[in-house]
Amino acid sequence: MQTIDRLFQAAKQRYDASQPSLAECYEITRACLTKLNTEATLRRFGEFRGAPNLEYWVAEGNGNLSRPYRPEMFISDLAEFERAVVSFQDQMDDDDITDPVTFEKVVYTVVSSFCLCYDVWKPKSRKTPGTFFEVFIGSVCQIRYPQPRFQMTKHIPIVVEVPDADAVDDGALQGNSVSTDLVITNTVTQQGAVIPLKITTRERIVQPFAHQRILDSAYPGRYRSYLTCISEVQRDDKTTTVKQICVPGTVALFQKHLSELSGLYYCDIPQRYARQDFTALIRVTGIANLFDDIDDWLNR
Repeated sequence: MQTIDRLFQAAKQRYDASQPSLAECYEITRACLTKLNTEATLRRFGEFRGAPNLEYWVAEGNGNLSRPYRPEMFISDLAEFERAVVSFQDQMDDDDITDPVTFEKVVYTVVSSFCLCYDVWKPKSRKTPGTFFEVFIGSVCQIRYPQPRFQMTKHIPIVVEVPDADAVDDGALQGNSVSTDLVITNTVTQQGAVIPLKITTRERIVQPFAHQRILDSAYPGRYRSYLTCISEVQRDDKTTTVKQICVPGTVALFQKHLSELSGLYYCDIPQRYARQDFTALIRVTGIANLFDDIDDWLNR
């Protein structure tokens, strides 16, 4: 894992310095796929029993089992991954996603290969895969939303005025901010797209709704949120099946009464979230549609 850790730190350092880092993310994936193919066993684990049933595999090695993944979405062959990256890069360069299947396979493979390696060889480093997800999607956005027309940040300042009007001085304004994974702002219109990035949401689903509620109050009509995830799956080792951990009632409650998100974006869309009764409340779609939806908002 030393090579993968070194490559990740180099990519993160470039990303934090607002330097292009997508090539570094691809290099990390090459290292992850090589390690998985040579030092772990990629095998079938079980099914998610739904409509239809879905097959999931795991990586096994070092006495550990990884999280489940969809084998038909995961590009384990390096040569095939290289061909898919060319298509992915062309689509990003052209600002036109013409092959959403390949596009989403690349996203799924880049993020999942990193997660599988950490599950198997560094299972205690639970936050690192999420950070890599942020670096990767942020690196893609560097291409799609270039400066100076767009600005990328992680924080949105919220200025709260002290009510005592007679005490207005340098201390009369208290600066706070909403901190999220990625904010893209049109520097001309000042409209912004907030992109919370979570490999899985679990109990943290309230966070993007709460942030959007604050933004709606502080900057009415200026920001929209696009929650972006990989999947919502979990192994059930007792039954060797896979569960999709969904909270549709909670999401519906937040969407109706707390704030409105503009969409949920997944590579592996949970079946419960894809049902018509749920999508009538909130848009649920593949990650390939994320950028067009953001474009529609930022370029109004």
